[in-house]
Amino acid sequence: MAALLTIESQNSDKVALYLAECRDLGVPVLPPDINQSQLQFVVQPDGVRFGLGAVKGAGEGAIASVLETRAALGGSIQSIFMLAEHVDLRLVNKKVLESLIKAGAFDALAPAGRASYLAWRPRLLASLDRVLDHGGRHQKDRDQGQTQLFAPEADATGTQDEAALPETRPWSETEALTFEKEALGLYMSGHPLQRYADVLRAVGARRLEDLAQSENDCAIGGIVTGVRQLKTKRGDRMAVFMLEEEAAKVETVVFPETFAKCGHLIADDAMLLVRGKFERDEESLRMVAAELTPLDVVRERTVREVQVELAGRGLGRDLMRQLAGVFERHPGDRKVSLVVEVNGGPRRLRVRTVSAHRIKPSDRFVKDVETLCGQGSVTLR
Repeated sequence: MAALLTIESQNSDKVALYLAECRDLGVPVLPPDINQSQLQFVVQPDGVRFGLGAVKGAGEGAIASVLETRAALGGSIQSIFMLAEHVDLRLVNKKVLESLIKAGAFDALAPAGRASYLAWRPRLLASLDRVLDHGGRHQKDRDQGQTQLFAPEADATGTQDEAALPETRPWSETEALTFEKEALGLYMSGHPLQRYADVLRAVGARRLEDLAQSENDCAIGGIVTGVRQLKTKRGDRMAVFMLEEEAAKVETVVFPETFAKCGHLIADDAMLLVRGKFERDEESLRMVAAELTPLDVVRERTVREVQVELAGRGLGRDLMRQLAGVFERHPGDRKVSLVVEVNGGPRRLRVRTVSAHRIKPSDRFVKDVETLCGQGSVTLR
């Protein structure tokens, strides 16, 4: 699998296909890591490590400079500031560092237990001008035989001072995944469709790999990419786009009659349920759309209840007041329950209560609650 991924490292579709195959085979694929990855995909004791050569916008020369720098530093880059002090900044420029950050290559440098990748990556991204300025000054002084006694961003070993990084708004999971796809050509730490898996099953959506032959009426959920808006000979508007699942995609055609009703929903990165006719032949797949529905809307129709998990420790009046404010900003007709885990006694207890609020289970609602209560605290039933 490492060899296949290396051979196809510049073909994002093939990489996504082989990563899905790795998951099916139970072969772990480890994310890119500034201290663990090589240029190519390699086998490590825990699985296949993602190659830095597959990071888009980096370039083989830049990655070679990073690897040479890592070797010269004894095999360990302790901070992004340390990297900037020693790497060839003509090759490893701001664009290269942006791509490596978005790909998650610096995640292992985050202070242990203090920063999730959703908070860490935007802080690194916001610090790049400072990082490059620090690296440039350090290299210039070194070339002139000078040393900096008091560097504000790093100590003598280049170890990153977390306080030197600007405070920024944490990314949402969707934003992080979007940036991963920009840097890698695919989603690495998850997939946006995963949070709709239960909803898609509930409405009978099919997966492309399960469609062995043409079907006159079926539904497929996916992400819209490569939108092309066209006109027929009569001047009527229509569209063609790719509908992407986790490991496969299908060309989707929206003829004028359907476009007139649903054309406003068609945009790159939109997540849609497409219902229509599925066509398969020896060379290609095609979906002729009869109906398009945003997955958020599909979820709102199918969710009966929202459950919010709250940890007993740290639970206080202020948090509950803020949570009530979120409920009030998202009024709807769905029941919401709170589940509190209590660890004070000899047994772990879970206490469930139903809120008087009724809410609308939108993506924004989930994001607002998880910002307060933590990633994964919301369950849609």
